[in-house]
Amino acid sequence: MKRLLIMGCLSYLLTGCTHVIFGAVLPELLAHYGRSYSGGGLLVFLQFGGFMLGVLAMPTLIRRISRRSTITMAFCFLFVAMLAIGLLPPWPVVIGLTFLAGISFGLVESSISTFVLMAAKDQQAVAFSKLEVFFGLGALFMPLVSSLLIANGLWKLAFMLLGLSALATGIIWSKLSLGEHDELLAHKADRSQKADRIPDLSKKSFIFLSLLMTVFFLYCGMENTIVNFLPSIFKDQLQASSSVSTLGVTAYWLTMVVGRLFAGALAEKMTYFKYLAFSFALSLITVIIWVFSTNLWSSFAVILLLGLFMSGMFAVALIYANQLLPGRTEQTTSALIASGGLGGAILPLGVGWGMDHFHVGVSIWFVLISMCVVFGIIMYTRRWQAPVLVAKA
Repeated sequence: MKRLLIMGCLSYLLTGCTHVIFGAVLPELLAHYGRSYSGGGLLVFLQFGGFMLGVLAMPTLIRRISRRSTITMAFCFLFVAMLAIGLLPPWPVVIGLTFLAGISFGLVESSISTFVLMAAKDQQAVAFSKLEVFFGLGALFMPLVSSLLIANGLWKLAFMLLGLSALATGIIWSKLSLGEHDELLAHKADRSQKADRIPDLSKKSFIFLSLLMTVFFLYCGMENTIVNFLPSIFKDQLQASSSVSTLGVTAYWLTMVVGRLFAGALAEKMTYFKYLAFSFALSLITVIIWVFSTNLWSSFAVILLLGLFMSGMFAVALIYANQLLPGRTEQTTSALIASGGLGGAILPLGVGWGMDHFHVGVSIWFVLISMCVVFGIIMYTRRWQAPVLVAKA
């Protein structure tokens, strides 16, 4: 299990880097191709579109070619996409490669998350929170590395470094032995045998899954809104400088990473439902304070607390859903991560439109309303705590 977690964390570190690399070098990339920020929006949309396709295709690919082959193939695709973008091909090629990169890290994230959940058994929250820590580290450090490369006129090397790292990781996955988990890593469906039937969703189970998909849709929309628009909020509402405004995002990710170090153990001790209930309640209170915050330093305090309280939501909600929908780990995980990807792509666009046409404070009100909705949904799911939902055979 230790070796699996090490490889899972390394892989999540790379997906965290992939998640933010376009944003980190976007001004230089657009300037090179003479494109406006609408071109950048297109790249973000295509990356998330590819991500959702990769996540949704994961269960089928694993059954057909095995988990090992799926992960290795995904890293090879990521290597090709990143290396080719680093060579600065024509713009239409960059668009296609961005979509391919999205497919790749969607496959990696969903494949490894389901693998760890199936292998960890009684320590799912602890194991998954470690993956989330390294995802956060990748999202935190990639902009720092990119800024150093940009300062030296070498920004395109950011893509090449990520591509070569993906190739090395893919080679390791193709040769790796995980001991007792090798069978699970190499397993694929036997075409000559009738495949084990995946349990069907009962009406209650379908409602529960739909509610949790809504939670993931809104949560990822909130997170991406905070990450993308926090500098604008600090700059326009609090008259902070550009450099200070950018520090807000760094502060948010720092407490995200710190919170994820302890989220798994806390969730196992408190139960998944109680952890989610307290996390969303404290986050809601924090956002209410944010609405009335007019001071720069109090806003920084709010962001630090918000990152801390939101840090374990994604991982624990994913485990919570799988606990109450047994026998459907790959399908449930795929559906929830895809819902999050959709929310992370669509909702920030709507918020950005609202900020352009109304006021920058629209973003904070969006986070507040969304937090109210997800908190209400989580509290509503308490009715299914006992007995555990069992899908029909």
